[in-house]
Amino acid sequence: MKTYDERCKGVTEKIAVFKEKRKRNRRILVSVSCLALAVLALVLFVPYNTAPPDVSMYADSPYYGLIQKINKATYQKPRYDNNFQMLTSELGNLKLTASGKDVVAEALPVPVENLGVLNGTDSENAYVEVTDNQVAGVTEGDLLKRTERYFFYLNRGVLKSYSVAGEDSRELSQTDLSEDTEMWYFMQESETQMYLSQDGTILTLVAPCHRKTDKKACVSVRSFDVSDPEKVIPAGRVFVTGSAQTSRMVDGSLLLISRFGFYGTPDFSDEANFLPQIGVPGDMHSVAAEDILSPETLSNTHYTVVTKLDAYTLEVRDTAAFLSYSDQIYVSLENIFATRRFTESGENDNSRTMSEISCLSYTGETLDFRGSVTLEGSVKNQYSMDERDGILRVVTSVSNTKQIRNNGDLTVAAYTERSASLYCVSLEDFRVVAVVERFAPEGEQAESVRFDGDYAYVCTAVVWELTDPVFFFDLSDLNNITYKDTGTIDGYSSSLVNFGDGFLLGIGFSGNRGLKIEIYAETQTGVESVCSYEAGAGFSGEYKAYLIDRENRLVGLGIDDWYAGETQYLLLFFDGYKLREAARVPLDGVLDEIRAVRIDEYLYLFADEFKVEKL
Repeated sequence: MKTYDERCKGVTEKIAVFKEKRKRNRRILVSVSCLALAVLALVLFVPYNTAPPDVSMYADSPYYGLIQKINKATYQKPRYDNNFQMLTSELGNLKLTASGKDVVAEALPVPVENLGVLNGTDSENAYVEVTDNQVAGVTEGDLLKRTERYFFYLNRGVLKSYSVAGEDSRELSQTDLSEDTEMWYFMQESETQMYLSQDGTILTLVAPCHRKTDKKACVSVRSFDVSDPEKVIPAGRVFVTGSAQTSRMVDGSLLLISRFGFYGTPDFSDEANFLPQIGVPGDMHSVAAEDILSPETLSNTHYTVVTKLDAYTLEVRDTAAFLSYSDQIYVSLENIFATRRFTESGENDNSRTMSEISCLSYTGETLDFRGSVTLEGSVKNQYSMDERDGILRVVTSVSNTKQIRNNGDLTVAAYTERSASLYCVSLEDFRVVAVVERFAPEGEQAESVRFDGDYAYVCTAVVWELTDPVFFFDLSDLNNITYKDTGTIDGYSSSLVNFGDGFLLGIGFSGNRGLKIEIYAETQTGVESVCSYEAGAGFSGEYKAYLIDRENRLVGLGIDDWYAGETQYLLLFFDGYKLREAARVPLDGVLDEIRAVRIDEYLYLFADEFKVEKL
């Protein structure tokens, strides 16, 4: 039996061992905690890498310079500086996200059939122009085309053919061009356009579509043998990746202008993700690197793509592309002009709208870049540009935003100055050789423009005020440009048209937002309104939907009569003094898609229904 001292000593030793273990555990815990805190600090507070991804592995690619620009333009810096900011900012706002690639291409290659070889001649059934083209000799696609004996009208994907025979005219056939096992065709879109060959036997159709397998967008160009209008035969087709923008036909060549774009950083190992492509089955190819024009700093990742094809065999002759160009297109007899709008920043956060206009020649065997010019303002549409005698004439809407600051250099307000300017640019060196700056009243911008030889007509307006002046420019001497105007009048013209015999036709809005059609004439002191016609009706803003017959002084368009509650076709006759109603016919259809043609004493109307009216 142990004594009391022995028992106490044993207990003391056990306590000492226990205390030593506890001290050791504490030291380990402190060490582990310090280590954990250090690791946590590394995880939470180490700055994120903000450099764009490394793309040096593509240094051997002919597109390497382009890849570097796209990589820089599409890279998005981290939202937070580190993980700590991310966790504290996102706490309480957690949400699930789906994984996958962050690039969404507008288009990928689409399989196509072998191109058809089209034949057929019919000298007794020659093509007759019905579209009021902006440039003589440059045919624009439309929903209605005709020959001496037949009409072809595209109505929501259905091609309808009719005979030209006055009151005895009849429908010959209907062909659904939207039916396809591979593709969805969007034939109601405004980009859907068709053409006829000069002998009236070949119809070429341009339309947007999506591939059914992956819903990727592309532009289809299809040709059909219509030598027998009662039996339309598919002949060939080819696809360009992207979406339709516009097209033209010149001397047997089809100029297809399309867009191709993507969002996010693409996979550069697959050219289809970041380059527009065109081709035939098994031979899809990208636009060559040397044929892609791009600014040093990209404002977007959208291309304007130009493809030159044989209009009937659909053989691809050449392709070219403007990267970061996605605005307006104008086609002259020799050149294609593409615009790029951007904002230029100045001192004190002031800014102004600018437009870069680049020129591509298409008359040779290849598409050749000629040069570019940067102008102040934005270009509204194709009619705001015109080429004549080696000079590009352009009307822009100017917009300058200025900051108002207090003594502490703090912005307290901002205001925007608006007006319009006219520029003349030499296509020899792309230098501005003449300019009329800010000719419009303060606050007004260019709403409609037409060039006609040595003259230009411009309507400027503050749209919500429904008032405008119309300007008449004499550009015969670029060293002494003169202009006159109407002064402020009610409404404004969304389309200005040379109506022949010294008259100008304006189609647009009245003071109550109804239809107003006005005739103007130049005088010694200005431009005056000769007469006007107003109707309480809606109308189409699509210029191709208007019938413009200068020889017979007729103007027609579809209207939505507010009071009758129906769609009608309105035809007006200008007798030199007044605009008089020549016809007003109920007609079912969509205003943008209504077309009409006058032949001899008959008016042929095309919409959801077909009518012939004797005038």
